[in-house]
Amino acid sequence: MKYMNLSYIFINLCIIFLIVLFVTEYNPKTLLNEKIVTHSEKNFYEKSDVGTDVFRLTADPGNDKIFYQEPNYFNPQDSLFLFKSDRDNGKEKIYLLNLRSGEIIQLRESSSFGHIPTWSIDGKEVYIGTKGEIIVTPIKDVKERRIRIPDDSWITFLHVNPSGDKIIFVEESADGHKGLAVVNVNGSDYKRLFSTDNKSVFYIDHPTFIDNNKILFLTRGKNRDFTGDYNKPYILDLNGALSRLPLECSHYDINFQGDKILCASEGYIINLNGDILQSFSELRGHGVWAPDGITFLMTGDPVSVSERYFGKIVIMIFGSNISYNLVSHESTYNSSLEVHIQPNAQFSRNGRYVIYESDRGKSQNSDLYLVTVPE
Repeated sequence: MKYMNLSYIFINLCIIFLIVLFVTEYNPKTLLNEKIVTHSEKNFYEKSDVGTDVFRLTADPGNDKIFYQEPNYFNPQDSLFLFKSDRDNGKEKIYLLNLRSGEIIQLRESSSFGHIPTWSIDGKEVYIGTKGEIIVTPIKDVKERRIRIPDDSWITFLHVNPSGDKIIFVEESADGHKGLAVVNVNGSDYKRLFSTDNKSVFYIDHPTFIDNNKILFLTRGKNRDFTGDYNKPYILDLNGALSRLPLECSHYDINFQGDKILCASEGYIINLNGDILQSFSELRGHGVWAPDGITFLMTGDPVSVSERYFGKIVIMIFGSNISYNLVSHESTYNSSLEVHIQPNAQFSRNGRYVIYESDRGKSQNSDLYLVTVPE
């Protein structure tokens, strides 16, 4: 009887194991370190304008989007990509896309977390802003830590310095921004660097490190007024020295060497003194540098872009007239009403790929795509 009971238990355990295996294999969602994982949606999509492969990375109903064109949302190893999506229930969450397997990992469940999160310098953690603190979320573990911020503000626009030991961020209140601050990644040495005055400056836009000591950022007026001088960025060092560029640069990216600023909306590249180094008036919009600090991409504004570049992600080279269309991004445009969706796009850390978003002309359900850059 004893052996019969043991056999019965063994058979039942085998049945349970097979059921679990079946559910794990065929259920599109499983758990990894207590994080929800969706099986791969990655598929070949088409050939690019230059004959390289384009892969569709996401295909779930809902909007899968890149936070912005900077900071870079590829991890340092180019194996994961951080993005936001309102898939599942219509509320935005933060996800990780495994670029090799195609699996999608839900990193944070709440839609209230962090506008513009950022990677740690080693790619082991993601810094996510919330109310009064920065949540440090490890990729391969479930144990988070918290960086408490003395001012009980919403923490947004996070960027890590090149050395990886400091984070800058915007402190937001319910009716505007309070200021620009910095803290060490270990939680020490919080410091407010710049404060809004609620007279001429109400908001802060797109702060980013130029190098370990200098920060580039924009201010905005009441009701987010971004006209005129509000498009002239400031350069601020960590000791509080403040200067302002003499010309407009409203959508910018700094190259990895920290000596050139791509002013994509204005159609030129400048140095840190505001001297124009190169102009490309035929193409304006959003842009981002490749890691080599010489190559950059542009997604043109449809109101002003020439037919040659319309609806294209364009690769350009600093100091030359070389440019070519990499891929048609197929995002929705309505030039007659000057209403448009400019797709965000980013180079991988090694510069071999570009990831971009597209709604395929449907004005909804945007997805992420990966295209190979020719050598």
